[in-house]
Amino acid sequence: MRLTSLARRSPARSPLVRATGAAATAAALIGTALTTVLAQPAMADTITANQGKNTVAQYQGVWNSPPTNLTSGETVDAPEMGNGDVGVAVGGSIDNQTFYLGKNDFFSASSHAIRPLGRIVLAVPGLSGASYHVVQDIAHAQVKGTYVLGGSTLNTTSWVSATENLLVTSMTLSGGGSQNASFTVQNGSGAAPTVSTSGSVLNADVAADGTTGNPLARVASRVIGGSPSVSGNKISVTLQPGTTYTFVASTLSNIDSSGYQASATSMVSGLAQADVDALSTTHQNWWAGYWSRSYVQIADKSVEKSWYGSLYLLACISRGGEYAPGLWGNWITGNMNWNGDYHTNYNYEAPFYAALTTNHIDQMAAYDQPVLDWMTRGQQLAQSNGLQGVLYPVGISPKATSADTNLHNQKSNAVNLASDMIMRFQQTRDTTYAATVYPYLKQVGLFWQNYLTKDSSGTYNITNDAPQEDNAYPQTNSILSLGLVHLLFQGLTDMSTALNQDSGSRATWQDIDAHLAPLPTMSRNNQTVFRETSVGADWVNDSNDIAIQAVYPGNQVGLDSDATTLQTARNTIDQLARWHTDNAPATFYPAAARVGYNPATILSNMHTEAVSDSFNNLGIHHNGGGIENLNVITSGLDEMLLQSFQKDVKVFADWPANSDAKFGDLMAAGDFLVSSSIAGNTVQYVRAVSQSGGNLVVTNPWPGKSVQVYRNGADAGTVSGAKITLATSVGETITLAQPGTSYATVQTQLAQPLGTGTGGTGGTSTSFSSGFESGDPAPSWTDTVDTAGGNSVGVTGINSDSTGPQAGPRTGETSHTGSSALMYSGSASGTGAHAYLKVFDLSASPLNIGTAKTLSYWIYPQSNATTPWVPAGSTESSCAAVDMVFTDNSTLRDSGAVDQNGNQVHPAHQCGHLTLDTWNHVTVNLATKSANKQIARILVGYDHPGGTGGYRGYVDDLSVS
Repeated sequence: MRLTSLARRSPARSPLVRATGAAATAAALIGTALTTVLAQPAMADTITANQGKNTVAQYQGVWNSPPTNLTSGETVDAPEMGNGDVGVAVGGSIDNQTFYLGKNDFFSASSHAIRPLGRIVLAVPGLSGASYHVVQDIAHAQVKGTYVLGGSTLNTTSWVSATENLLVTSMTLSGGGSQNASFTVQNGSGAAPTVSTSGSVLNADVAADGTTGNPLARVASRVIGGSPSVSGNKISVTLQPGTTYTFVASTLSNIDSSGYQASATSMVSGLAQADVDALSTTHQNWWAGYWSRSYVQIADKSVEKSWYGSLYLLACISRGGEYAPGLWGNWITGNMNWNGDYHTNYNYEAPFYAALTTNHIDQMAAYDQPVLDWMTRGQQLAQSNGLQGVLYPVGISPKATSADTNLHNQKSNAVNLASDMIMRFQQTRDTTYAATVYPYLKQVGLFWQNYLTKDSSGTYNITNDAPQEDNAYPQTNSILSLGLVHLLFQGLTDMSTALNQDSGSRATWQDIDAHLAPLPTMSRNNQTVFRETSVGADWVNDSNDIAIQAVYPGNQVGLDSDATTLQTARNTIDQLARWHTDNAPATFYPAAARVGYNPATILSNMHTEAVSDSFNNLGIHHNGGGIENLNVITSGLDEMLLQSFQKDVKVFADWPANSDAKFGDLMAAGDFLVSSSIAGNTVQYVRAVSQSGGNLVVTNPWPGKSVQVYRNGADAGTVSGAKITLATSVGETITLAQPGTSYATVQTQLAQPLGTGTGGTGGTSTSFSSGFESGDPAPSWTDTVDTAGGNSVGVTGINSDSTGPQAGPRTGETSHTGSSALMYSGSASGTGAHAYLKVFDLSASPLNIGTAKTLSYWIYPQSNATTPWVPAGSTESSCAAVDMVFTDNSTLRDSGAVDQNGNQVHPAHQCGHLTLDTWNHVTVNLATKSANKQIARILVGYDHPGGTGGYRGYVDDLSVS
């Protein structure tokens, strides 16, 4: 098995400055346990931001029974949270629910393996046997639980702060009597840690493999609300119905700062609920910014969901200023396989590739430090083997350590590690970044300059270098190494030119690149395919895809390559067929797309990965493969939608016919953010934002036609040719379209979600969504009763400003994402109070449900605590739901459909099933009761026979897909 991962040294955290009061506590939090890891990513443009946030809001992980794969030493199937340092996985029923704590810097100083940091066990014994429904809300990075037993319901919401090493779990009990709850803090193996108390704070001190020389950490916790008590390693509290209790736990290590213990305690000791609410807002803003950077929308919603799920997990495990994640991320639940270290022969590199094209370069910031820290040891290892430059083993750990220094007869590990660095520079053209990694790359180059042998023909050959771990001598011209060595010297030439350094070395580097041995080939099943070496391993039937890795990540074969090489690459994909093996998928899918392999086959296999090879937490898993699998769908799909590694932008480079799709602000080489859409087999537009200036080269999306150019929205005439080259300045936006297409038309197309525009093929990609933001489909009606679809009886205006029931957009009030949402309100009286208000008119192009459509929306029913127009103690606001009128005049509410919790979707049956003053996610499988019907109108309804008094709330992020 070939594996890899990496770690970044965290800068010391400043000591916590104590102050008094809630505001002072919040200020201390923001200034203390944060590092550059928590810096807000730069915001993308508004259109991309809205598309990204609205699309991701449709997706979540759902469990109706507790996860089972928790302590196997590999990928867990549990709900997962994280902030790039601390990771939390949640397992078990509510009477014995364990929060497993991991931390990227918790590597043993003796074994150099990562160790579990701790566990927190939440127990509500009175709810033993309760139903289990848990949702991993990736848009907001929260895990929400609903546990029902008899007349009692416990709702929980957990999150790991994006801007603090703080775990928060809020609990609200409704119905029935009080319940006893406890939080027991344990060490990583589940035993009692060393504990102390500071007022109401329980301090638990833990160590990785003993206290001498090992990382030490403190978990400081307390409960806000009620009258909690601390005994030993347990906090107990009695939950009363209708009251919210909040458990907070900070986790800091001595790597964060020498004063970690005092800082951890101080972080939670003065924390009030108002501070938690403020941190929650900051947390939500960070994640909203993250989802604003790019988006994809395609017909296959399972693959689309997996793309967003992989990006959620990437942000959970990696941030700048922190140690990099090991093989299994920061979800460390026990002794992890392969030491959970940074395996350098593909596993460590692979998850970070996902950050490149998705425009999440910030998530790569942790990658380099462990590699750079190992340079001195790499030089020593090379010298001890009679070589120059650097030589790296398969397994490295933080701070120039290693749990396994075995070379496994591989010389390619250091150059494999270089691939992320070179690709990052090629994407961003960031010379400041280049200067930090250039010394390392030169050492790798020095190794290969002296290790290569040059024959009489002037060809450079690689000897005794195993493509597979422990291949026996001879192994000549490993195709993996050939691709990576090409990439290395191309990157060194490029970087040295940009940095204006080492001009005298470029001729040597270019000579090696030009005369490196050809990629070895062989005949197999009457096809010419790549082989693993020219002498040694030929075709190996295992779980790896080494024979194609000169394509990806080697970057040496693509659609602009000669026809013979391109066909050989496609034959190799065909013969390998490593779509679902243990080690290959992270690089196999992007390689297949890069060489133009049958896109329908690629997408079909991606669908299998997303559906059959994924856990409920949206993590793709294969035996022996951890976070490397974050690259399967991300880079695989991106390379189908956009290619640029051969120095020209190709949109929909390998995309199936008759399948509409669009994407926004994916990153292309040269630091261009590219957006495009295809409908009816025709590209609608290409938009490229030039972040660094320079020439933009685009393969003409409309072959044989001229191209209309707009510069920052202004008409710049037309150009023509198979490849179009346009000079750009920093910050300039280039928009390309077919002649006769107005700039306003392109702007409209950019803002439309997939399937809502004109000229498309519709079919399975047809959907509807609105987050009620600028650029989203706007409501067709405001405050308008649907007299034909339900009418209004016994409902008047909620206050003197309204004459009747209301349903209309509001900005700057309460929203799930963005700044706008749909507000609904009214005041009920009488025995049959109800009001159905129409919102969206789809009758001009009814949306066909077919056999697989899901309604998804978020609803925030208000109580007197958040609006004075609802009487104290009233739950009327929960008697509301999104409704539909079909073209046959039947309705969703009367169809018998149920939501994900089994509650009928009729507004009257939602009463009491929605939590007040919080966002509730509701999903409905429309095809179960309304297959093949067509949606004519979308409504918001209130219905509660016998209901009295005011009701009010918000609906947001509505979609049918």
